[in-house]
Amino acid sequence: MTEIRETMHATAIEKIGRPRVLKYVKRPRPRPARGEVLVKIHAASVSHSDLLYRSGRFIIRKPMPHILGGDFVGEVARTAAGVNGWRQGERVAAAFAGLGRDCDGSYAEYCALPAEQLIRLPAELAYPTAAAGFAFAEAWQALNRPAKLLQATDRLVICGAASDIGIAAVQIAHRIGSRVIAISPREYAAPLRELGAAVILDASSCDLVRQVKVATDEQGADIVLHCDASGGYDSALDMLCEGGRLILAQPPHEKNARLNALDIYLKNLSIAGAYDRPTPQHFEAVPIFDRLQKGLYEAVIDEVLPLSKARQAHQKLERNPGFGRIVLVPDSILDAERKPANWIPID
Repeated sequence: MTEIRETMHATAIEKIGRPRVLKYVKRPRPRPARGEVLVKIHAASVSHSDLLYRSGRFIIRKPMPHILGGDFVGEVARTAAGVNGWRQGERVAAAFAGLGRDCDGSYAEYCALPAEQLIRLPAELAYPTAAAGFAFAEAWQALNRPAKLLQATDRLVICGAASDIGIAAVQIAHRIGSRVIAISPREYAAPLRELGAAVILDASSCDLVRQVKVATDEQGADIVLHCDASGGYDSALDMLCEGGRLILAQPPHEKNARLNALDIYLKNLSIAGAYDRPTPQHFEAVPIFDRLQKGLYEAVIDEVLPLSKARQAHQKLERNPGFGRIVLVPDSILDAERKPANWIPID
């Protein structure tokens, strides 16, 4: 059995603020309480929610210092009393509402959490790929609201299609058979088309509403999935057909938005938020990790960074989100991967 150190490295904050408040530190390793499992983290993704908790726009519900991170993949390192069905070395994943908010999150080498929050990972799925795959759970939940499931007949517009959730939504909708109209910077047109977008519109165009109407034979979209935090919600409403739905899949930069209330009334439009965290039940209903392993979905990674570079990850996501998900991997794991197979430590 590999010895587990009493301390670990983590990226933590002692106060809210700009990315510079993120500090790579050494912390006591968490001890799992009854009913909990200690997981050695192999990869975690960086989400827009992490940025909002760090900046203070979302409320952290525990005293500082605090470790961010709302999802992770890794392996079971230890189980506490009262835990059944899990054994050391099993590959697992987790993402739930309180992770990184009510308790310390995944920007660390280890995390302790209730055993019922664990999700099993397929043996062949690479850890960074699995971490990026959480975007599919978020996209699926956004597109399939209660009593409003995505249909093959739906015309779907995705604003911010180059974002992690946007990329996942393109693939989910394409596999269902929906017609996908992706709005994105021009440089991402080719990969979005390969992933399933039927039409790609340049996000810098000044007549996007008209282009959507043309692409939908003047009918408008049934759904606009809004993954662009910079706004443009009034234009998104104009893209919808009568009875259409606007779904906000990313937290907006500004609290207040300009909306045409008369259009909402006359066209019977609806607006829904999609702030939610996936649970083990979601992954049982929609086997996302199995689909990733089988190649039915493609998890797109923008960049893999060491955990010690979490500050740079936040800066990049704020400044230029790129194409896909940013993944953090503990420095110790990256260092081990770089060592030759015959490496022998010298004391």
